[in-house]
Amino acid sequence: MSAHERLQLMHISRQIFQVELEDIATRYGLDPISSPESKSAEEEEESYYLQYPAELRRQAVVMSQYYRIFYCLENSIRDLVESQLEEAYGENWWEDHVPNNIKSSVEGNKNREQDNGVTLRSSHPIDYTTFGELGEIIKSNFDIFGATFNSKRGLEKVMASLNLLRGPIAHCTQLAEDEVLRLHLTVRSFNRLME
Repeated sequence: MSAHERLQLMHISRQIFQVELEDIATRYGLDPISSPESKSAEEEEESYYLQYPAELRRQAVVMSQYYRIFYCLENSIRDLVESQLEEAYGENWWEDHVPNNIKSSVEGNKNREQDNGVTLRSSHPIDYTTFGELGEIIKSNFDIFGATFNSKRGLEKVMASLNLLRGPIAHCTQLAEDEVLRLHLTVRSFNRLME
């Protein structure tokens, strides 16, 4: 083996060892020690989180997986609502088929962002609705969504349960082990309503 090949092997071994060390550190809530040259772009981006305790960062990693589930679920429901109501009622679906209290809430959310100099999150009013309001829009237009969901009562129960589970996820608290199971089962129940 040439000197160059030995150096390459040594470098690869070092990288494998570094990954194993980081895995052990994560598993046991320790601060991994890494050299600057071994930092990935993601690690560089997250380097300013080091001022927080390792346990808090570990909890954030765990909770991020539930956030991703809810992010996908909530935004897919928004897309479903928008596409089905636009298909059924045309471009004026928002003005003509969304309850007035939800339209007022959305206007308030948009105005609050604008008044505080925050970049508006979207040009679509549906992106300003809460999860609970999405459920209300579906219920108030169940003549359209009845073809998608097999039970209005089942949908109300599942959406209410999901809205409760959303609380700890959206408000940065730990999701209890039982609630993790409940989240997975409730997402399955939601999907089953569309079979």
